[in-house]
Amino acid sequence: MGELELTPGNVLRRRMEARARKYRGKLYIAVQDQALELDEVAQAIFRRIDGVSTLAEIAAGLAEEYGVPVDEATDDTVGFAAQLVGHGVVEVVR
Repeated sequence: MGELELTPGNVLRRRMEARARKYRGKLYIAVQDQALELDEVAQAIFRRIDGVSTLAEIAAGLAEEYGVPVDEATDDTVGFAAQLVGHGVVEVVR
């Protein structure tokens, strides 16, 4: 399967197969036989993936919350979202 090129205009939703669990203050996402540990920023992105918000909207919220430039937040959000898609945690709605 080829790698999907995401853009800030994409909307993602969590896949039903993905399970989120908190353990000792850390958030883990499990899909099939793999688990991903999410750091604070990754958790903030994952929490905002709702099937409605664009990646640009998610990034704008992160930029405001963490006091970083919007373009930096957008690059980080799109990059992390691509990883989540690649691991089967989320899927593209549009």
